[in-house]
Amino acid sequence: MGYDNFILLGGSGFIGKQLAFAIANRGCRVTIPCRRPHRNKALLVHPNIRVVEANVLAPDQLDDLCQNQQVMINLIGILHERKRGDFHRIHVEFIKTLVDACTRHGIKRVLHLSALGASQATGTSHYLRSKGEGENLIHTFGQKELCVTSFQPSVVFGKNDQFINRFAGILPLCFGFFPLACGQSKFAPVYVGDLVEKIISSVDDKSTHSQRYTICGPEVFSLQQILQLLVKAMGLSCRIVSLGNTTSKLQARVLQILPGKLFTMDNYRSMQTPSVCEEGEHCTTSLRQYIQDIGTRFGNKKHYDRFRRQLPR
Repeated sequence: MGYDNFILLGGSGFIGKQLAFAIANRGCRVTIPCRRPHRNKALLVHPNIRVVEANVLAPDQLDDLCQNQQVMINLIGILHERKRGDFHRIHVEFIKTLVDACTRHGIKRVLHLSALGASQATGTSHYLRSKGEGENLIHTFGQKELCVTSFQPSVVFGKNDQFINRFAGILPLCFGFFPLACGQSKFAPVYVGDLVEKIISSVDDKSTHSQRYTICGPEVFSLQQILQLLVKAMGLSCRIVSLGNTTSKLQARVLQILPGKLFTMDNYRSMQTPSVCEEGEHCTTSLRQYIQDIGTRFGNKKHYDRFRRQLPR
């Protein structure tokens, strides 16, 4: 690649780790700030990856991290608010801090991960509206000084994801049937390796400057269909029952007050927007094949513990 030094925000997450190794394997140096470096020792095995303790939401700490960097990649985002205002603080206000730091230290190339359906004007949830506003800001504020490319993927799957693995952990606990909120919501799941390749291939491509890319996988599924594929692959007898709007809202209102916030009203509103691409980038890796391959290795019930231990976690 034409750049040597990358700063990767959100590099300790599911997508970030995959992206960090992919960049480092190309001979580039990657700096990953995070609050708990001791939890990310796996990243340190690569000589081109540096993990530093920092809170990037603090402007002075982000400013220090940006010294001598050439490319900024921002993967930071949250699906749930711990306290009111977190969406705006992390998805919008932080973008202003990021642009200021990049401009001050001469970082010209910026890549930003948004979300499919993100729109400041028409987003159906606070999450989607704040992601859309942040994406607009990074393109607008950085228009003169920065070369920005943003990506809007559908739900992302792969080893260690928080999508397939979360349901894989819950489904064996159901008795006879599994009540699924928003079961008819549509997704075009993207394999993490395909998304990483899209991001990396854009780094040196000047035609991607100022562009926003929607990214989907090759297949469209309802959420219910995805869970049915998992049930079959894992050899379970659980029946997936898709709830209607009223009961889906009720489930969201109950689960959002429980520890872990498995499902919230804002999640419910997000799922009213189909996460599919009418146009844009279509990747090739099949979710159906990915899940079937899991079933081939660990499909029998008696091997489920091994399945959980070796693949998803």
